[in-house]
Amino acid sequence: MKSAAALLVPALLGAQVAQFRVHETAGLRRFSYPVRGSFATSHAPDGLRLLEEGKPVAAQFTAREPGRVEVDFAASLGPHESRRYRVDAGAPAAAAEGMRVEETDSSYRVRHPNGLEFEVPRNLLGMLKAARTPRTSYLLPDSQGLVAVYRDDIEFRAGGIGHWGTPTRSRVVKAGPLACALRFEGMQGLRGDRSVASVVEMEFPRSKSWVEIVWTVEDPQGFVSGLIADLNLNIQGPPTLVDFGATSMAYVALRKDQAASFVAAREGEWRIDVGGQPYASGSGVGEGWAHVMDSERATAVALAEFTRAPGVSRERIDVSPQGRLVVRRDFRGGERKSLRFWLHFVGMPVQVGAATSPQSMQAPLEVVWE
Repeated sequence: MKSAAALLVPALLGAQVAQFRVHETAGLRRFSYPVRGSFATSHAPDGLRLLEEGKPVAAQFTAREPGRVEVDFAASLGPHESRRYRVDAGAPAAAAEGMRVEETDSSYRVRHPNGLEFEVPRNLLGMLKAARTPRTSYLLPDSQGLVAVYRDDIEFRAGGIGHWGTPTRSRVVKAGPLACALRFEGMQGLRGDRSVASVVEMEFPRSKSWVEIVWTVEDPQGFVSGLIADLNLNIQGPPTLVDFGATSMAYVALRKDQAASFVAAREGEWRIDVGGQPYASGSGVGEGWAHVMDSERATAVALAEFTRAPGVSRERIDVSPQGRLVVRRDFRGGERKSLRFWLHFVGMPVQVGAATSPQSMQAPLEVVWE
């Protein structure tokens, strides 16, 4: 005769833990688009499974804080389509060959099963040391990475050693197979009384060749006036090809003596300059993205809440003919400053290599818990 505990096991394995819907809100078809959501539960992550209309779906569950779990998976939806999902207690669906994080003394290496690899310094200096495939590399050395600008125009690179010799702390938050994530925490500034708390989270989904970066600075004294992301792209030109997402797309072929800038005020005027001369201008909310390309490789950058984030006064994307990509967000005030953006590394032509538009990066699928 079975014990009472044994009789309870089958019932517990099928117990519903959470339920949610996923919405496509931007009117774009999504192919294997990464979805991420967080919910409260007392269950261990390895005892959960995801179901779509009763069928198991490959998903990754990660404990992010006591009593909360984050779920990562991929979904393919049509424009404005919605789907319902359920989290149950039970054995998870088997995932295909997945991502992983390898740690060295100086860096984290995030590896995709298809050969794509990201290398991130443990101290965050330079932000990305490498983004490469077996065929090509997307970055050159000496990227400045993440830089905070103080109101007296002093600049500090995020990472490394903060004030009073405090090093940046880093750890692996997610180790695969469907998503990898890294977290960096530190204090940046001139001295203890002029330092700000800095947190950077980097998320790498298996289904896309991008990294999502969220940089948050706690700045109650108002020391910081701007946040910068600087990358030295591997561009074999000329010409260097650039697309900017303003209120309509503008494209440029840069000669070796030209640079291009896309500058936008908060929900107001925008302009594109090439070689220091006006190239295009308009009004309204620009989309806030760019492609930087040569004949072989393309890097897409897309900013979240372009010109609409709290306290923002101006945003700009600068591209040099040698492939220097600089994103800058300036602030008029506010105790918390943030910069959220995506870097997508693909082959040319970008329409084939990306299979995902910058607009879709800026509008992740919406998760609504029920």
